[in-house]
Amino acid sequence: MGTNQSYPSLTFGPLPAAQSGTETVTLNSTVPAGLTLKLFKNSVSISTDFKSSVQMTLGASQTLAPGDYKVTVGAHYGTSSKSYDFTVRVVQYLVTMSGNNFSPGALTVKPGTTVYWINMDSPGGGDPEIHNVVFSSGSTAHGPDMAQYDNFSYTFTTQGAYAYFCAYHPGMKGTVTVTA
Repeated sequence: MGTNQSYPSLTFGPLPAAQSGTETVTLNSTVPAGLTLKLFKNSVSISTDFKSSVQMTLGASQTLAPGDYKVTVGAHYGTSSKSYDFTVRVVQYLVTMSGNNFSPGALTVKPGTTVYWINMDSPGGGDPEIHNVVFSSGSTAHGPDMAQYDNFSYTFTTQGAYAYFCAYHPGMKGTVTVTA
């Protein structure tokens, strides 16, 4: 909570209403109080043959309660409009996997806390950027192999130190310390 995270792009396909040439699509968004959504462009040009993408960044205020929230992005072109709904999950503790690092690399939480990990790395340079979470102390849990934007969560019930690593990238290490 209280941080911004860049997420996948919104991709718009060829417009069925366009017979030829290009159309300009104007974008807007509706988000619940406590969330912000920044579209990197307010409009895109797409044709009958090509797609266009817009990157977005989501932010959550420190006071927003964890949970699922509906976000709507509207697209307007000519006399037509469409809206796209998607769900954003706000969590209290999020560890991102990016650049073959866990960030943050160390967390301190209370018993009963759920921590989420999300892989933000995209494949490239011969590395598929698959990551996982394997505990080397404190737990025998082993997260699934995660491609870009996949996630894993674990609820810590017992006090102690939980060291973990990525089996595919030996330098990726992190810890969660659970204290009363």
